[in-house]
Amino acid sequence: MNKFKKKNKQILQVDNDKYLIPMLTPTSSGSNYWDPAPIQDNLSDRYFGRVLLQLHQTLGLFYSLNIETKEKKILDIGTGNGLIPQLLLNYSNISSAVGVDPYEENEHMSSWQPANSSENLKKIIRFIDKNITQYLSYDSYKKFLNLENYSYIPPNIKIKTNNQIKDYKKLKIGAHDLGDLKDQYDIIYCKAIEHIPNWKLVFENINKVSKKDTIVYFKHRSFFSYLGPHRFASIGIPWGHLLLDEDEYRQLVKKNYPSRSEEMIKFFFNGLAYPRYSVSDMCEIALKNGFYPIFISSEKPRYFDKILKFTMEIDNFWSNIRDNYPRVSSDEILSGMYHIVFKKI
Repeated sequence: MNKFKKKNKQILQVDNDKYLIPMLTPTSSGSNYWDPAPIQDNLSDRYFGRVLLQLHQTLGLFYSLNIETKEKKILDIGTGNGLIPQLLLNYSNISSAVGVDPYEENEHMSSWQPANSSENLKKIIRFIDKNITQYLSYDSYKKFLNLENYSYIPPNIKIKTNNQIKDYKKLKIGAHDLGDLKDQYDIIYCKAIEHIPNWKLVFENINKVSKKDTIVYFKHRSFFSYLGPHRFASIGIPWGHLLLDEDEYRQLVKKNYPSRSEEMIKFFFNGLAYPRYSVSDMCEIALKNGFYPIFISSEKPRYFDKILKFTMEIDNFWSNIRDNYPRVSSDEILSGMYHIVFKKI
């Protein structure tokens, strides 16, 4: 176990085995925790469950908030392999969908997705059509979720198998260039804004492709949460990315992770949204662009009880974080996955 001395002389323990590894989901056999998952054509049970949960949570949120989907057009920002918008087309009355992403599948290191998207889409549809008659229920797929980190279990949603061909397009466009689409959408979905810099420019472009009453739904893991830097740049100090300032982070990484230091620092400043934005910042930026928050909720992390104890182990824990990030709320620091919904006014 190593120690790190901050500028204020405080000594912090660096212990991956205690403070980091137990909170991460397991990696493939024979790989390191920071290695990207190997690209595979077939769906793993874990990925299968993750997609079904994401589909169900999205439909559940629309239902709970009384968001109308009939004959609506949806835009998925950071669509990856495009499974979610295509499943929404198949199991809702949304009429058309566009998925945009500046990267090809698995081109970004934080992305791990089965490569054979069209065949895997068919597999998911076959499973749903075989195992779900009228209602999409959590019980029908929860056996695939034993390694997932979630707490929001959506209600049963009535679905109708819809095998008619609907309009789906995937375009290689980033969030800062949405104006190039020259169209407007009724529902906009984004599950990776924590990887996109300059949220002000993001919302300016979302504004260009939206209209009155457009719904914008973010599924968001905050930088300020426990694993905010993801497995690629997290360190063996509880909330070390917040307790250390940026220079201290660089120093610690170079000392304790020498073989990966350049990669970690690059991801910390370029693979994650920078400058750092809180959920409060997001709301302020959204309001300036005419979007009003109608729903904000955070899923409790599965390791919540364990990390809560860590706050007691560090002297002046909260005041130390406030020194670096005075505007961030304690609930965001303790957050899991956020679900944030805006409506254009």
